[in-house]
Amino acid sequence: MEKNINYQEIETQCKSAIIKAGKISKELKKNLKVHYKSENQPVTNADLEINNFLKNILTKICPNYGWLSEESVDDESRLKKNIFWCLDPIDGTRSYIYNKPEYTISLALINKKTPILGFIYNPCTEEFFFSKKNYGSFCNGERIFVNKKRKINECTVAISSSEKKKWDSFDFLKKIKIIKMGSIAYKIALVAKGNCDVALSFTKKNDWDLAAADLLVSEAGGEIKTIMGEKINYNTDKLRIDSVMAGNLELTSDLIKVLKKSNEPK
Repeated sequence: MEKNINYQEIETQCKSAIIKAGKISKELKKNLKVHYKSENQPVTNADLEINNFLKNILTKICPNYGWLSEESVDDESRLKKNIFWCLDPIDGTRSYIYNKPEYTISLALINKKTPILGFIYNPCTEEFFFSKKNYGSFCNGERIFVNKKRKINECTVAISSSEKKKWDSFDFLKKIKIIKMGSIAYKIALVAKGNCDVALSFTKKNDWDLAAADLLVSEAGGEIKTIMGEKINYNTDKLRIDSVMAGNLELTSDLIKVLKKSNEPK
């Protein structure tokens, strides 16, 4: 982290702003408006309003930081500044639209390519996750850690409903207990909290989906990689991540091995 910056004050103001953003998400459910950025990408008035609300506050708190958000045009300030905010105003927009208590507001502060602060808030459950590099991960002020299960067949995996068919295409995965939910940030946060063992997605993600959750699970004693075991890199030209798996080191290592083996030519 950079010296001479009052991160404690930044943390306090961010937490307050994110909780207010959560209230905005609840209020706008009464007058929900949905349109589609593409065939499979819904966006709501809440996504846009929360984006503008937090951008306005965060750029005032830290005027010299860059900005990256799912709902903002990439102005490449993330490349011009050493430190930048990375926001997903609503991670799990479909869950939000269908009144499922699984959507989150996900915010990370990134130094070049490394997340250094992470905030994930579920307005429905009022779980507020916070992590700080080399300091730990917390939920509502209490320190959290990943589970220590070692056997794949005894673990619980969180995946999206839309990925169930892909999951079932691997015979060796069918016997593993799964939990279906939307927000990838929330799935990984629950892994960090020890509520489930692994979070997995076969589909492409962006930096704003994972940066805060990456720090959260790493500081809780776990790890996050692609399903092929590759390191996840942030602040790249394309801002694309092929897939994701998060959990304790032994479970993710074993799952990656069997997934790699299943993809080998027969």
